[in-house]
Amino acid sequence: MPSQGPEQGAEPLLYAATSPDAGGYYGPRWAMVGPTKPISLPRSAQDKAVAARLWTEAEHLTDVSLPPQKL
Repeated sequence: MPSQGPEQGAEPLLYAATSPDAGGYYGPRWAMVGPTKPISLPRSAQDKAVAARLWTEAEHLTDVSLPPQKL
């Protein structure tokens, strides 16, 4: 299975968190190895029900809640 070192593996996260040009989802090609670039959000990450469950669990585990956001 293809892999990359920790420095290159952390690059998409660091880019998304620190670049003033960031504004999307970043990763290597096929989300496995390669240089950082904008990529499409995986279909599995677009499930609103899963996102809601994840958010609820994160609030429960951290004991932190944010007011609902108006879209």
